[in-house]
Amino acid sequence: MLRGRAAHDPALETITEVEVETDRATVRSVSGDGSMPTYYEYRLVRDDGRWRICQLLQFLDPPGVPLVDPAEAEAMLSSASLDAALAELPAHVGLDVASLFAHGRQVALFGETVWLEVVHLGEVTCGSGVLTVRDFGYRAFDLAPLARRLPAGTYPVEVSTAAGTNVALRLLISAAPAVTWHPAKVAGESNIIGVDAGNVAILDLATLVRCDAQRVEELFQVHSLRLLDAAGAVFSLTGDVDDAVMVTSGYGDGAYPCYWGVADDGTIASLVVDFLVLDEDTAHARD
Repeated sequence: MLRGRAAHDPALETITEVEVETDRATVRSVSGDGSMPTYYEYRLVRDDGRWRICQLLQFLDPPGVPLVDPAEAEAMLSSASLDAALAELPAHVGLDVASLFAHGRQVALFGETVWLEVVHLGEVTCGSGVLTVRDFGYRAFDLAPLARRLPAGTYPVEVSTAAGTNVALRLLISAAPAVTWHPAKVAGESNIIGVDAGNVAILDLATLVRCDAQRVEELFQVHSLRLLDAAGAVFSLTGDVDDAVMVTSGYGDGAYPCYWGVADDGTIASLVVDFLVLDEDTAHARD
């Protein structure tokens, strides 16, 4: 019988720190050398007098390393503004958000008739008013805010699904209906959100940049597992308030447009990420 190499070998993995508190313990280690070491955190519980591993986390960064440099974080936050100009929706893009979120509507998916379900995921607090929309697995890579800053507040978030596939994600900024739609551009970039880990997250950027890299990696690992059994997950980046939401991005990896819905009085009413599942509601949105 062929046997694979063990994932963890005491001869190759060095314990760097041990913390014990009553019946719980944390053991940190590092494996490998050179430019690409891997960091581990074992979380243990004492059960019937014996220590047992209850959770194992793997990290690319060592403990305590900030997600981004503080000066870089400040520059990101200051690049978003309440009066950032909103671009016009290109004439060739047809967008029917009301249909994307029409609960109970019949739609065709893989040749079958299914029904849209709009799931309320909870509420997300953005104390800074600065949001970032991204693949949460990217960590600090290409991190940037949406150019338009919101008033600080707590906003409901919902996802539209069809037969277990997420169709669109929406953050409701106000109760007013959106009468026009505009690309929600990342500062200095487009409104297209690149995805390589099958998810899209909306996060309070000011809280995110206060996290260390291992904290963000842990949250990604934990909530990725939650998405196996749920349409989305609302959670806290620092343990204070729920300031993040993460959902499966439609069929998975790709590039997805993000839009601001604007009310009749000119205020922002909603933020929508379209996963391009229902082509009839997003004609030519990939162009």
